[in-house]
Amino acid sequence: MTRLEMPENGGWTQAPFAAGVLEQACMTGLIESKLTSTGAQVKPQLNHVGSVAIGTDEFVVQPKAPFASVLFMLGYASDPGFRPEEVSGAGDSLVPAVAETYARLMERALGRGVLQGYRRLDESAVTVRGRIRFSDQMSRRGGQLLPVELTVDDYTTDIAENQLLRGAAHVLMSLSRLPIDARRRLVDLDSQLTSVSFLPSGRARPSWQPSRLNERYQPALHFAELVLDRLAPTQTDAGVPVASFVVNMAEAFEGFVTAALEAAFAKVSPGVSVGQYPTHLDDERRQPIRPDFVHTVGGVPTVVMDAKYKTGAPRPEDLYQILAYCTVLGLTEGTLIYVAGDEPGHDRIATVRRSGVTIRTARLDVAVKPEQMLVQLGHLAGRFASAPA
Repeated sequence: MTRLEMPENGGWTQAPFAAGVLEQACMTGLIESKLTSTGAQVKPQLNHVGSVAIGTDEFVVQPKAPFASVLFMLGYASDPGFRPEEVSGAGDSLVPAVAETYARLMERALGRGVLQGYRRLDESAVTVRGRIRFSDQMSRRGGQLLPVELTVDDYTTDIAENQLLRGAAHVLMSLSRLPIDARRRLVDLDSQLTSVSFLPSGRARPSWQPSRLNERYQPALHFAELVLDRLAPTQTDAGVPVASFVVNMAEAFEGFVTAALEAAFAKVSPGVSVGQYPTHLDDERRQPIRPDFVHTVGGVPTVVMDAKYKTGAPRPEDLYQILAYCTVLGLTEGTLIYVAGDEPGHDRIATVRRSGVTIRTARLDVAVKPEQMLVQLGHLAGRFASAPA
C-alpha cells in the first residue's frame, strides 16, 4: 500500500506510483502530474481537496480547514437546515468522515421507521385494481378482455426517498477503507431497507420533493445526493477498484457563504436575499453578471457581496468586479468575503477614487468549528442590518 498526502494547493511532489495509477488519479480532477528527469511528480489541482483510492494506492489532499468544516460547508450549501453537529471529522481522510456523517444522518432519518408513500406503477393483471389504461388496452390487447392494462398507486416503502438513501449507503459500503464502526452502522441501516429497490445503474436518479411528510428525511436526502454526485466507485480497465471523493473548495466556499448569508439576513431584515442575482453589466443587456449575494428591500438592492476562496490582500480583479456590481446596482458599498489567513482580523476598506464607492473585504475563518463560521456570517449580516440607511 502506498499513500501520498499533500496539503491543499501544495507544490510538486515525487510520486512513487505506476503510470496507470497516476493517469487514473488525474482523471478524478484531484491532482495533476508531470514527468521529470527524476521521475513522475504530482501536485493538487488548484483549490481541490479529497481522497482518491486506486487499489491499494491512495492520494489524499488535506484541506486547510478541518474535514468537519468541509463537510459542513457542502451539506449546508445544499440544505441550509443542515446542523453543525451532524458532521463528523473522524479519520485522516475525507471518505471515512463522509461515511460516518452519512450514517449519523441516516440513523436520524430512519429513527421513527421507514417512510412510506404512494408509487405509481403500470402493470398487466387479470383482476382490475387501480385505473384501466384504455389506450394501452386497445393497442396491446386488441379485442381481448384479459389481461388488463392498469395504472396502480401502491402504498409502499419502495419510493424515491428510500431508494436514494439506500443507493448512497451502498456506494459507501462498496469502499474498502471504511472504519469498521461506520460500515457496521451502514449495514444495519441498509437491512431496514431490504424491500427498497436499488438505483438503476446509468439512469437518472429518482426525483423527490420536500414536504411535511418527508421532513425528517431531508437532511439525509440532501447528503445522499451529495454522496451520489461526488463518490462513484468504478474500476480500471484491469479491474482495479477506484473510489474518489473530490471537493472544489472554491465552489463549496461560495455555495456555503451564499446560503448562510441568506439565512442570516432572513433573521435581521424584512427584505429578500438572492443568490447568484441575475442582472446585466450593460444597458444593451448583452453581458450577464451574477453577484453571489444581493439583498433587496422593496425590490431595491441594498447589499451586494461576493465570496472568493482566497487569502491575503484583495486582488485587483476582484475589486474591479465588486465595483462593477456596485455601479450596476446603484450602491455605494460592496463587500468581498475572503478566507481568513495571517492578515489582521479587521475588515480592509478601499475607497475607489472619484466613484464614491467603498469596498470592504471581510474575512471568514474556515479553520474554526462549523457553528462559529455561521456566527461570523451572522455578525456580518447584523452589521448591515443595523447600519443607517
